[in-house]
Amino acid sequence: MMPRFTIDQVRQKLATTFPTATAAVKVLEDLGIVTELNGQKKNRNYSYRRYVELLSG
Repeated sequence: MMPRFTIDQVRQKLATTFPTATAAVKVLEDLGIVTELNGQKKNRNYSYRRYVELLSG
């Protein structure tokens, strides 16, 4: 639904806590499904790389 997102957006969509959303995104990152984009400690942005690649053509 959203190829680029923040952990707070995940938290809101899943109606869960920030630590749980962080853990879920970390699993996806470890599996290579999503990529962290901006290298910050706070307000990190992530991308579902494969989806973005498909849209980019």
